[in-house]
Amino acid sequence: MKFTQPNRTMQTHFVPNTNGFVAENEYVRLQISPVNPNIPFTNEGLTEETECNVLIRTHLEGETLCHINRQSTQSLGFISDNNTQWGRINTGDRPGQIAFRIQHNGQTILSANLPIRPAKLDYENDYQTMRDEIQHIARALVFALPKHAQIHTQLTGKRGTPVDFLQLVEQQSTHLIQTLQAILKRPHRQLTSHTETRPISLATGRDPNALTHLARNTTHWTTSPKTQLKPFSIQNLTHLQETQRHPTTNTAVNRHLISNLHQLTRRLRAITQHPKTDPCRQLHKRLQQILRHRTFHNIPRAQCNDAIPIYLDDRYQTAFILIRNLNHALAPIEGGPFDLSYRDTPTLYEYWTYFTLIQTFQRLGFSPQVDKNLFHLTQRGIILSPTQGEPSAIHLQNNTTHIRCLYNPTYTAASGRSLTHDLRPDIVIEIQTQTTRTVHAFDAKYRREDHKGYWIPLREDIDKMHAYRDAVGQVIQDNFQRTLKSAIVFFPAENNIPYQTHAFFKSLPHGIGGLPLLPGDSNTLNILSNHITHHILP
Repeated sequence: MKFTQPNRTMQTHFVPNTNGFVAENEYVRLQISPVNPNIPFTNEGLTEETECNVLIRTHLEGETLCHINRQSTQSLGFISDNNTQWGRINTGDRPGQIAFRIQHNGQTILSANLPIRPAKLDYENDYQTMRDEIQHIARALVFALPKHAQIHTQLTGKRGTPVDFLQLVEQQSTHLIQTLQAILKRPHRQLTSHTETRPISLATGRDPNALTHLARNTTHWTTSPKTQLKPFSIQNLTHLQETQRHPTTNTAVNRHLISNLHQLTRRLRAITQHPKTDPCRQLHKRLQQILRHRTFHNIPRAQCNDAIPIYLDDRYQTAFILIRNLNHALAPIEGGPFDLSYRDTPTLYEYWTYFTLIQTFQRLGFSPQVDKNLFHLTQRGIILSPTQGEPSAIHLQNNTTHIRCLYNPTYTAASGRSLTHDLRPDIVIEIQTQTTRTVHAFDAKYRREDHKGYWIPLREDIDKMHAYRDAVGQVIQDNFQRTLKSAIVFFPAENNIPYQTHAFFKSLPHGIGGLPLLPGDSNTLNILSNHITHHILP
């Protein structure tokens, strides 16, 4: 067959067949087949770390060259026989695609890309993504709580008492602004010395050493016109070198204050990106005005050798304490999920799922009302510390519908809430209206298995959902009444259309099954929102 340069592009696509994938046109056929026939593949391509046989057969006479990811098949050890080449490749350890390009007599006759999807969970990327999203959701949640909402703290007593976090921030902010305004009226100053050479007519005459300084330097002596004696000419004094003293606010104390205020404004700037952070917005605006005040405008930030005096003005002591307290209160949230290491990514997935559910309810119009043992205010700042088996919850409300989001509640056999033994779902959602009450249980499992080329939850995790539905309830007068309307397992996978035909997905409207929820994937968040709208909310 003779090759003629066509008017159309030589770009084509791989199509799955019984043996693998094939890309072909009238000039060449490229066949890729997994060495292991049990390796699953779909229209989306192969998975990483897959050994494949490659067969290239052209219908043209002459020299044919093939490059795989810019490497020639010859360098990859392919065998060539007339118009046929064959060899073996590995899809590698990174998702993406493998680019194939076949040329004949310097002209491209086929170009195709084979998609490579991940075969295993990306722990490293998911770990960081979930930490960042939990920080963002939790920070926004704290400020979304109404002013009367209480956060547990031990700052006001050893046993711990609830405090109004937003009110506390407002009080500290108001006190700080008042203290800074008092400092501006009478800031810390110190005298500095500055030596200048001035004409006698402008000299103040206050420096007794001025003549001594000048005698050591004859720059400003002039020859008298009354005499011509040389070299001992008589000269008149025209300038004096004087040392002047004047007060300045550029002191170590003020430089440290400026540095602390800049640090606080940076923290406030990051927080004001969240909605409903009015106290922080107002404080940020006032601090910017104070930093632009003529008293502080030209003062640089503190250097490493700037020391604060032991005995400090009460106003400055108060300002430093208030800035420290606000920096701690507005610092990134710590504790709980943020104490987990990379190896604890499955546990982090439980935390992330819990806060993702809360965020989804907020986007559907529900407002947080009450925090129950979830956030704690300490000397370090806000600590996120939901505890397994203890009543940690967030209450939300929209009109007459109330939602309680529980983290790791325990249903004990002793209390009659479980038939046989204690059960502890990862998350429980209780929805209360004026006429109905429904309860939904969720487990977040950071694992999955392959089924015909797409991901599904493990069968044992689905079996556990059946156990929740059968065993969780309440014994009332020797009769056990089951209370769970649904029990669903979340697993980390993308929104795959073939999975939506699987029994684990098709059973979701009936209150049992598995729902994909992948960190950083907006498509699975949309599926979660749709499921809550149509099957969870009344």
